[in-house]
Amino acid sequence: MQKFMKQRSVLARSAVLGVTASVLATLVAGGALAHKTFLASPQAVWPAGQAVTIAMTSALEYPDMESPLAQERVAIATARIGTTAINAFDFSETETSLDIRFRPVATGYGVLAVVTHPRSGEIPPESVDVYFEEIDADPQVQAAFHALTGSPALMRSYSKLTKTFFCVEACEGHAAAWREPLEIPLEFVVSGDVEGRFALYQDGQPLAGHRVTIHTPDGQYSDAHTDDAGEFSVAADISGEVLLSAVWIDLPESPDGIYHSDQATLTVRLD
Repeated sequence: MQKFMKQRSVLARSAVLGVTASVLATLVAGGALAHKTFLASPQAVWPAGQAVTIAMTSALEYPDMESPLAQERVAIATARIGTTAINAFDFSETETSLDIRFRPVATGYGVLAVVTHPRSGEIPPESVDVYFEEIDADPQVQAAFHALTGSPALMRSYSKLTKTFFCVEACEGHAAAWREPLEIPLEFVVSGDVEGRFALYQDGQPLAGHRVTIHTPDGQYSDAHTDDAGEFSVAADISGEVLLSAVWIDLPESPDGIYHSDQATLTVRLD
């Protein structure tokens, strides 16, 4: 975990203010976390020995695939099959996605996670409250910003942290890849043995009382909240490949500093 935490700190400090206020105002006005960045696997189970190719894309509505992320935006890519780590990846950009390809070195449960370099910009004063509501910002964060004098813009940075689950040969054996956090700043894991039960982790620890959005394959979405153990359930009548999303925003050292948010997603098939 220390490796990921240290890298996040370095990346956040090096982020450059490069997103205009008008663009950010559009982003926060879209609802359900506006553009979603997620990983899409064309199949749930891959044959042993065959290269796995998973697409990273961004779209206004899930499950649309609209825009690729450039390879230079990838800060961290990591995968695991069972307890075996994979660290060698090939990247190729298409019209709608950044394809990530790797060779499985084991069989069973697998997970791929990608963390992007942060981007920064400002949100105009009239859009700050909409933004805070959209990301379910902690009341302490909101109070600190609103205590500032005048009507300042919100200086912010954000990183995308996205995961997907898959299997090689069969979904059997060691399920640690789905149940144990990879210790990236914000992520979803499977919780227990009940299908549709998940947990949200922040810095390797369960995050309690936080809003999660559940996007379904038909383009609909609904909200859930994590309990005291950081867990929540997807309704039993939801099936297919769903997208789970959540955002956490940090309180900077100074209230007039840069507010960094981690935007986490997970794609997982429910049958």
